[in-house]
Amino acid sequence: MVGIIPAAGKGVRARPYTTLVPKGMLQIAGKPNLERIISLMRDSLQIEDIYIVVGYLGDIIKEYFKDGRQLGVRLHYIENRELDRGLAWSILLAGRKVDTTCCVILSDECYIDSNHDEILKTPLSHHIATCTVMAVDDPKIIHRNYAVQLNGSRIVRLVEKPDKVENNLLGCGTFLLNPPVFDLLEKAFRKSPDNYVEFVTFLDKLCSQKPGVSCFQLNGTYVNINDRDSLNLARFYERNKSFSKKTISLILYSEGTEENLPLAVQQYGKIKAITSIHVVLPHENKIANTVKGMDVTFLTCPPSMTLYGEKLKYGMDRVPGDILILAEAAYTFPAHDIDKLLCYLKEADMVAGTRTTRQLITRGSDMQGTVRLANIFLAKVLELFWWSYEPRLTDVGCTFRAVWRSSYEEIKDQLAERGPALLTEMVIEILRNRNRIVEIPVNYSNKYQAMHGKYRNYRTFFSIFKVMLKKRLQISSH
Repeated sequence: MVGIIPAAGKGVRARPYTTLVPKGMLQIAGKPNLERIISLMRDSLQIEDIYIVVGYLGDIIKEYFKDGRQLGVRLHYIENRELDRGLAWSILLAGRKVDTTCCVILSDECYIDSNHDEILKTPLSHHIATCTVMAVDDPKIIHRNYAVQLNGSRIVRLVEKPDKVENNLLGCGTFLLNPPVFDLLEKAFRKSPDNYVEFVTFLDKLCSQKPGVSCFQLNGTYVNINDRDSLNLARFYERNKSFSKKTISLILYSEGTEENLPLAVQQYGKIKAITSIHVVLPHENKIANTVKGMDVTFLTCPPSMTLYGEKLKYGMDRVPGDILILAEAAYTFPAHDIDKLLCYLKEADMVAGTRTTRQLITRGSDMQGTVRLANIFLAKVLELFWWSYEPRLTDVGCTFRAVWRSSYEEIKDQLAERGPALLTEMVIEILRNRNRIVEIPVNYSNKYQAMHGKYRNYRTFFSIFKVMLKKRLQISSH
C-alpha cells in the first residue's frame, strides 16, 4: 500500500493562520498536522512510500520534510498548478503514479487515538474504494463534511455537505482506493464541462456500480481543521488526553533581595501539579541561603545579565518540563491562582494573567491609577495591531503566565528584548505563530519596591510600545 496526502489547497477559512503556512503545517502539540498524518500512515498502515500533492506554499512543506528519511518514509512531491480543479484533481495527479491500493488522508484531518491500524485487517480488494466514517453526537459536524448511508458494510449513498442528516455517521477524509478508481476519475474529468469533479460525489456514483464502495468505521477522536476554532479544538483534544502526565516547572524571577522567597517556595510547593521549582537569581544576590534545605533549584545568571527579560529567558531556556509557569520570588501572585492557569492551558498555548481587575488588586499594590491605565492602554494597542488574530487583552506586562514548552520553543528565537518588554514580545510572537492566548484575572499583591523603582516607569511604557510598533511594521513590510 502507498499513501497519498493532498496538501495543495489554500485553506482560506483558516486565515490569517494560513497566510504564511499551508493548512497542513499548522501545529498540533508542537508538530505540523501533516507530520502526524505521515506518522499515522507509517505506524498504523505500514506505508513507506507517500505522495504529497503540493501547491499553495508547497516549498514550505518540501523544505520541512525533505525526502522523508528523518521520518522513516520515502516522500514524493507532486505539483498541482491548477488548484481551482479541487481535491479530486490532486488525488488524480498522485493516482497516475500509483498501481496498487493506496490510502488517501487529507492534510487537514486530525486523528487522535484512532484505529487506522485495523484497516489492514479488512479485505480492501473486494471493493473499488473504501470510505471511513465515525459515529458522532452532533449532526452539525456531518453538515460540514459528508453523510454516509449504509446497507450492511456497503455504502449505498454519499452526500457532500448534506442538508438533511439521516444517521450519526460522519464521513471522514481517509479513503482507500484501488487502481481502477483513477481510470474512472480520469474519464470523469474528461467528461466534465467545467474541468471540475467533486470527489465525494464522484465516489457516490461508484456506490451503485460493481464492485461498489465499502465502509470502515473509525474510532477515536477526529477534527477537520478548516478554521481557527477547529484548530484550537484539535489542540485541546491532544493536550487533554495526557494532561495529568505533563511535567510542570515553576520559574520564580528574583531581583536578589526578596524577603518573601521562603514563603513563595513554601506556598507554591503545596501545589501538587508542580513538578519542580526554579529561582532565577542575579549573579549578586542576598537570598540564596534563605531557602537552604527546601526543594528548589537556583539558576544564577552570568554577571553580564542584569535586565528582567534576559534573566527570565535565561531561566526558561534551562529548566525542564512540558509546561513552564512564570511567577515572582516576592510572592506577588498567590499559589491558588496556579489552578486558574492550568485550567485554561488545555485550551491555549499560553495563559497570561492580568493585574488590571480592580477587585483582585490588593490595597497598596503598585497597580493603581496611571500604572493600571497604562497597562490597559498598551494591551488595547496590541489588540488593534493584531486584530485579525482576535486577541482579548487588558495587560501585556504580567509575569504570571503559563506556556507550553513546545509553544515556547517555536518562538524563543524571535525573542530579542532584554528588559520587561520581553513579556509583551512573548504575547506578540505567540499570536504571530498562529497560536492562542487566553487572559485571566489573577490576584495581585506587590509592594516590593525593587521592582517598582526599576520597571514601573515611563521608560518601560515606551519600550513596550516600541516593540509593538516594530513587530507590527515587520508584518506590514512582508
